[in-house]
Amino acid sequence: MKYPISLSQRVDEVKHIVSNWSVEKDLSQVLNWLMQFDNEDIDLGVRIIRNLNVIGFEDLNTALTIAYSKLERMAIDKGTKISDKNTLFAGIGDGAKSGAMIGYNFRIINELSEDNFMDEKSLNYLESGMIDNIVLIDDIVGTGNQATEEIKSLTQKVTPLGVKNIFLLTAVGMQEGIKAISQNTKAHVFSAFEYSELDTVTCLDSCFYEGIPHEDRAETKLRLEYYGRITNQSSPLGYGSIGALIAFYYNTPNISLPMIWSSKNSWIPLFKRAVKINGINSYYRQIGTSITKKKRERSTLKSKRHELTILVEGRTDEIFFDYVVSLIKDRLDYEKVSVISLGGFGSKKLIDNIYGLNENCLFIVEDEMGLQPKRTDRFMTNVQDKPHLRIKSFIYFLNLDLLAQSERWSPIFTMDKEDSESNLSRKINRLEMSIIKYLRNSESRFKELFVNYLDKEKIDDLCELLLSKINRSGDN
Repeated sequence: MKYPISLSQRVDEVKHIVSNWSVEKDLSQVLNWLMQFDNEDIDLGVRIIRNLNVIGFEDLNTALTIAYSKLERMAIDKGTKISDKNTLFAGIGDGAKSGAMIGYNFRIINELSEDNFMDEKSLNYLESGMIDNIVLIDDIVGTGNQATEEIKSLTQKVTPLGVKNIFLLTAVGMQEGIKAISQNTKAHVFSAFEYSELDTVTCLDSCFYEGIPHEDRAETKLRLEYYGRITNQSSPLGYGSIGALIAFYYNTPNISLPMIWSSKNSWIPLFKRAVKINGINSYYRQIGTSITKKKRERSTLKSKRHELTILVEGRTDEIFFDYVVSLIKDRLDYEKVSVISLGGFGSKKLIDNIYGLNENCLFIVEDEMGLQPKRTDRFMTNVQDKPHLRIKSFIYFLNLDLLAQSERWSPIFTMDKEDSESNLSRKINRLEMSIIKYLRNSESRFKELFVNYLDKEKIDDLCELLLSKINRSGDN
């Protein structure tokens, strides 16, 4: 059979593109996929395969090795350690057909024990309070929506069992999705390879449109959306309108262009998308049963009997109080004091579960400088008479005058001339957000800030207050 002239002129080019993919793909299958485009859109189809990022077996294993290296480094920054005694690994969410395979590859390539991967037996380690870290593994972060909801649910369930850190590592990640998860959960998120909008079709300045006059690029994008609506009416550029150009050798993420993976309306996919199977949430009922059982038996976590757990609201609070505790560790009555973030989810059920399983705990309630009194009041209502301290935000303990004089930090200060208390609160809140954004929740960068710019008098007072509460709690 002879191909139409519009396609036959491109056969050699297509053959060259396909030969450079890290997976084997029959040339005729690619040409048949291209023939679904109108003749005048053949160039559009060729442009898609030319820019398609096809991730093969070796590529994925390299990414998983890099991701584990990042995990080890991030754990060190957190002042913790990833070991076979304190860490469990699991796939995230409902997972996918790739879920078990990703976990298996990750375990083999990084020489990890099978015992450290979530199963019924590992629930006993959780129940006994031995697990400090849960590491969630996935192939890709797209919008971050699914992971955010999953991590919120996971936080509620495992924090009462003493889990301090949740990490999410993936082979590939979109920067905006990583940012969304980091901002909305307590998880520490990172990918081996991070891609931006410039790696998609949604940005008219991306490499995808190279060679097309700028005034014609919007029309090209409209043609992509046309084919996208045929194959995926609700999201013609893929889930979240990301417009990614990514395909794994075993599956294609739904954030990629639907004409790559969809088979709807008799469209022949280039790399078909696989179906889903269960991930970590298949164990949620059993985790919940463990909590209920221990509360009913009124048995606390054995490994936490000589340990005080300080519960804070968010990741920034966790970094700050980790540092404060390091200043007073030699004066503590407890063998160990752990600081755990609630991920911003201080529900009554969560707080009751935590206190029901470990009475050696102290809740830190952050005063919101008058900006969000309802949130503080709600948290206080949920904490009730459980051991707690109300403490100002970390920015209160910084020497702002010294900070403003530094060459590095002075640019983030806005000179607000209004002097009313409400405007001052807003100004401080904006400054705090700017500092957090600048430091990107990096423990090492925050520590550098605290070492150099804490107000000594204020931090000494906080240390004494914390010591009196902690050591007094130890007498109860």
